[in-house]
Amino acid sequence: MTTVDFLGIGAQKAATTWLWRNLRQHPDVWLPPRKELHYFDRSVTYPSPSHLASTRLPRRLFGREKHNARFRRLFARELGGALYHRDWPRVRWTLRYYLGRYDDCWYRSLFVAGEGKVKGEITPSYSILEETDVAHIADLFPDLKVILILRNPIERAWSHVRFAWTKARFDVIDDLERVEGFIDAPDQSLRSDYVRTIGIWTRCFSPQQLHIGFYDHVLQRPRQLILDILQFLGVDGARLPDSEMLRRRVNVSRGMEIPPEIQVYLAQKYHPQLEQLSDLVGGCAVNWLQAAGEILQADAQHFQA
Repeated sequence: MTTVDFLGIGAQKAATTWLWRNLRQHPDVWLPPRKELHYFDRSVTYPSPSHLASTRLPRRLFGREKHNARFRRLFARELGGALYHRDWPRVRWTLRYYLGRYDDCWYRSLFVAGEGKVKGEITPSYSILEETDVAHIADLFPDLKVILILRNPIERAWSHVRFAWTKARFDVIDDLERVEGFIDAPDQSLRSDYVRTIGIWTRCFSPQQLHIGFYDHVLQRPRQLILDILQFLGVDGARLPDSEMLRRRVNVSRGMEIPPEIQVYLAQKYHPQLEQLSDLVGGCAVNWLQAAGEILQADAQHFQA
């Protein structure tokens, strides 16, 4: 029976696309042609795309629900792209992904082409799963390895705001009230709650099965970071192609310095969590806590002045 060897579970806006592209280059690693399968978070109860929410195909093809309309748009776009490039293995995989009956056997079938290699997928929304769904994953794949790349939650939140702005979901990016509403929405709050994510996944898997990396290292020492991940996966790091892709940024949003009032708001919001996180994982989280403290201290001094 086909198994899955690893999952990348986030965090969102923390180089998961960079990770997916670079792991796909390794000859001993297999990932699906589509990043983000969204199988385990397909329920409409999650603040996720949920385009796999409808099990029955007729509902997916004709249902008026938002998630079914999204299903049809994605199916047409991705199948059309595969046909245009005459990528027949991708055409077959895409048809299986969109037209199958969504259950655990179907999910396993998506990885059949990777037999003989280390197989996995990367869906950042898995970081927001409830414990019952993570426990289900553990039942399916008890030896699974899990990769979580963390980014300073202040920077992650602002990056997502800029990403929404880039995609024209915001017209005024420095409107504090609108930005606060976006950041405080359940989707964004869950994605930055790293303590919750780590707690849930380590209750279902041993700590040795969870590899925590830092976005800072993607910028500072990307080759070493990918080598650490390959070692965690049990893959020969010497076979990693020396590529410019390791140093190439992807999904870059429009640049804009964070307004001071939003920076202070984010520092206030995430400082308590950063205190817990720095004790839990150490590493770059200690620096993030210090930076948040300095922001709050400077704001207090400005207020007193």
